[in-house]
Amino acid sequence: MTINRGSRDQSPLNEHKMIGIQYEIQKLEADLEFHKQKTRLIKEELDEENQKLTSLMEGEKNLRKWRDQFRNKTAGERNER
Repeated sequence: MTINRGSRDQSPLNEHKMIGIQYEIQKLEADLEFHKQKTRLIKEELDEENQKLTSLMEGEKNLRKWRDQFRNKTAGERNER
């Protein structure tokens, strides 16, 4: 009976390859999780900045409206004289 020594010799090599592949997979999974969290944080920051911008734009709109009302009121008073 002959023993296939080639497959026994390949076993540790394959095991090392499998460990290396498993390590790479875990590293990629960790990178993916990091980037998901980073993307979530950036999205939250953008949402906050958009809220601030919307608030500022509303304030500007109100100021323009008040300015126009004031100008129209004072222009009407000048025309009445």
